[in-house]
Amino acid sequence: MLPPGSSLGYDRSSTMYNPDGRIIQTEYAREAMRRGSISVAIKCKEGVVLAGRIRASDLDVPNSKISQIDDHFAAIFAGFAADGRVLISRARIEAQVHKMTYGAPADIKYVATRLADYAHMFTQQGGLRPLGVGLLLGGIETDGMPRIYFVNPGGGLLETKAKAIGHGDGVAMSYLKDHYREDMTLDEIVQLAKDTIKQTESDQIMGDKETKELSDKDIEIWTISVDADIPKFVDVF
Repeated sequence: MLPPGSSLGYDRSSTMYNPDGRIIQTEYAREAMRRGSISVAIKCKEGVVLAGRIRASDLDVPNSKISQIDDHFAAIFAGFAADGRVLISRARIEAQVHKMTYGAPADIKYVATRLADYAHMFTQQGGLRPLGVGLLLGGIETDGMPRIYFVNPGGGLLETKAKAIGHGDGVAMSYLKDHYREDMTLDEIVQLAKDTIKQTESDQIMGDKETKELSDKDIEIWTISVDADIPKFVDVF
């Protein structure tokens, strides 16, 4: 008889619940997401900001953490890069299929829901593992309002005003809760995104004198403004 809460034997399949009603492999996938570099999405009345910590060795050209999905929204992920690339490609396909079928841009929520369904599929079939990545989709919805959606590794979907995922997400979310206001301007939430990521890294390297503090060059930021006639990315830092 296994002790309560034990994962022994219950993590061999993504379709198996343990006695506590948890799917252990999905929890492993969430942990993989938390080990990815920090990613942040924040919205205000003027638009949406996506920001992420860029990591690369001295000789490598860093990959972009933020990817454009359609003219009016983009996505940023934390977790396994390969899994993130798969979800980004899936999101682009869903957006373009909708546009070709109906002759109109896809709602961000529609694409997010399709991605959540896709991620959830990996917890319903034996022989598959859950995707070890979380995804934040943000932009200007087809009704003209800024929107952010979070798709978690288990297929959960959440609309949010400000969200941080990845390594140090607890520190980042605490900082966002203390400093975020709904009446902030786009410039203010750009600065808030930078400060949130720097605060997260600062908390991690505290006491390590050999570790350099982050500069703006270590942070990738995209903004999407509601002011454009056709919503588009107005600044890339």
